[in-house]
Amino acid sequence: MQPDLLLATGDLSEDGSRASYLALQRYLKPLGTPVLALPGNHDDPDLVAEIFPGSPVDTIEVSEHGPWQIVRLNSCMPGKPEGRLSEQTLTDLKCFFESNQQRPLLIALHHQPVNIGSPWIDKYRLLNPENFLQLIDQQENVKAVVWGHVHQVFEANRNGIAMLGSPSSAINGLTAAQKFTPDASGPGFRWLQLKVDGTTLTGV
Repeated sequence: MQPDLLLATGDLSEDGSRASYLALQRYLKPLGTPVLALPGNHDDPDLVAEIFPGSPVDTIEVSEHGPWQIVRLNSCMPGKPEGRLSEQTLTDLKCFFESNQQRPLLIALHHQPVNIGSPWIDKYRLLNPENFLQLIDQQENVKAVVWGHVHQVFEANRNGIAMLGSPSSAINGLTAAQKFTPDASGPGFRWLQLKVDGTTLTGV
């Protein structure tokens, strides 16, 4: 597909080891595509940021792509499968919104900020979504929020914001299952087209 960017929304490694991140870096390098990464609950955020510069650790990370800005958040809690956005991250995000109200924004994090209807993974969602959702609800230029973690496809609309859960490039589970049940259709990925007029196209 020759994308302009590869957005890796966490769980880049199973064990959080330096060797695993270096191996992933070797696999991705031949693509010749810039990688924007962020950590998942299996990752070591400091190592991800070291090997994939621009991955968020203690604050937000923002990059510019044409008229768009992509904001990446670290939602991970050490040793926990569920997620949380730190007070520092929420404060920095609020300050960023206040000074960037014109350009369309895509926000990426690992943990789902809304229930997706699959009990086995919804118990490991973002634990403090209310403040985050309240912040994005107030921003007309937030066009999409995308996350990994859920091992399945999810799409919803929240007050004009596309809420997009992405499948795993390793293994996926059946939607709405009480416990993780492998999806025989195999791995996948979500593609996004960020259009100049501030709208998006996406598919899986």
